[in-house]
Amino acid sequence: MKPQFISWCLILLTISFAGTGCKSTGPLAAAQKDYPKEQVDARALFVENCSTCHGKDGRAKTFHGRLLGAQNLTDRQFQSNTADVDIVHAIQTGPKAMPAFGKKLSGSEIEALAGYVRTFKPAQ
Repeated sequence: MKPQFISWCLILLTISFAGTGCKSTGPLAAAQKDYPKEQVDARALFVENCSTCHGKDGRAKTFHGRLLGAQNLTDRQFQSNTADVDIVHAIQTGPKAMPAFGKKLSGSEIEALAGYVRTFKPAQ
């Protein structure tokens, strides 16, 4: 096969998968939308909305994560160089191929998720 054809196939696959995975929120997000941050089950919310790309362990070693270049949340540099406000902003606005959750999750859910992201320990 020609390299140009393979490149176009990869582009089309990326575009088709960019809209899947963590794009839509599930029933837990709707059920917790009025909860205060402290009562949100952030781990379950992460599994429901984020693990397709970032993986349950945060390492982004999933099919979608590799395809879309999802952030490895256990990366030492990411954990040390990223401010909490930047994590909240990323969840709200969706950098790169990540979908924005600002209109899909409540503020307390987003804050709880940002806090949960901090529980991923840097890889040794």
